Amino acid sequence: MRSIWNESLTAALPVLQTLESHGFEAVFVGGCVRDSLLGRPLKDVDIATAATPDQVMELFGRTIPTGLQHGTVSVILNDELYEVTTFRTESDYEGFRRPASVQFVSELEADLQRRDFTINAMALRSNGELVDPMNGMEDIRRGILRCVGDPDTRFQEDALRMIRAVRFAAEFKLRIALGTWRAMKRHRGLLVHIAMERIGAECDKMVGGAQPDRAGAWLISSGLMDYTKAPLPAALKDRRWTRTAGEIFADFPHIVDLDDRWAAVCISMALSRQDALQLFQAFRFSVKRTAHLSSVIAVQASMMEAIEACLLREDIKRDELDRKWKLLILQQGKPACSAWLRISGVLPMLIAGGIDSSEKRNSDTADHGRTLTARNESLIAHLAHELSALPAAELSELAVDGSEILQRLRKPAGPWLGLLLNRLLQAAAFAEVANEKEQLLQYAELLYRSNSPEG
Repeated sequence: MRSIWNESLTAALPVLQTLESHGFEAVFVGGCVRDSLLGRPLKDVDIATAATPDQVMELFGRTIPTGLQHGTVSVILNDELYEVTTFRTESDYEGFRRPASVQFVSELEADLQRRDFTINAMALRSNGELVDPMNGMEDIRRGILRCVGDPDTRFQEDALRMIRAVRFAAEFKLRIALGTWRAMKRHRGLLVHIAMERIGAECDKMVGGAQPDRAGAWLISSGLMDYTKAPLPAALKDRRWTRTAGEIFADFPHIVDLDDRWAAVCISMALSRQDALQLFQAFRFSVKRTAHLSSVIAVQASMMEAIEACLLREDIKRDELDRKWKLLILQQGKPACSAWLRISGVLPMLIAGGIDSSEKRNSDTADHGRTLTARNESLIAHLAHELSALPAAELSELAVDGSEILQRLRKPAGPWLGLLLNRLLQAAAFAEVANEKEQLLQYAELLYRSNSPEG
């Protein structure tokens, strides 16, 4: 077995040693132990102890009472935050999500027995001893995800654990144990009790994880997404897209931005903009994030036909594509168009329009496919150049603002001003006028006198 110690655990070791020196059992627990065993970087280091929250706060100079009702105190050591939680058991759960109350206990094993999966029910002592009463290490070796104890009980306690099971199985390339899998299918109806933002947060981690295609396959096979509180797009339950998911997601390590990954998922599933809006609103993503992602999908839908025409027909002129591209930049914004270019550059198959086009492309000859790929790459490079060379893509990039136009025209503000500014932006983008202050002001005078803004 690889050495379990790493820099993060070593840095947190004084917390354990302080507790132990005062007679309290203390261990590293949960995900940090699992990830250390797997040689993965740690996001958090969690500590469990027999000390009560009051005793923990007495022992450490800098603490935050993070969740005293659940026995958790955050200890600050060398500017790092460590959650220290008292060993506990939990009473009946409320709303299939949270325990009604907790009881502090002094035994480590009782604390481990309340946890969700065996791979998360391991603890590590300061001397390097692994405490593993649920055989989580053996399950890791065998490649199995298994509930602690009775899976029916675990999922009835907290229905979100079914979604977490999918995430863990995908991320760590595990098989879901038969008993756990059957319990998931028996109790999937309980997901109607789980807040959509919690499900969205888990899906966020899946898409940002190492194996989003495996997560998608597990979600579809389990039927979990049929039972969420808010309805999700039907395409999420369509098995067809999983046939090409492996090819699509193989390049995901090269897509760093999480929202770029989400956009790639939506495009690969051939989701419409309306479907994407339904999905992200159901997951309670922020308004800003939802608007950005739906704009990327809109760019895909608008460019698909034009790009395919350029790829397949030599007689299509580039300037027709360029004009449509510039209009899209103005309509959907530079961030959305930049994101679409990043995705298309890494996953060029996506510009062919998702499932249907990929199936069509698979029937092409190898030579024709290589020709399309070369043209594809050339087009992406050309569009990227057009984007970077655009004199102005949004109003803030114009060399004049509304107040300067009002001063020049000596007119009061009104709806006409916004119309005029957008006309100026389009004129600058299409090089009808230079993006320079005086020339834009002269052009604004001409537009206003000819009554074009109102027209």
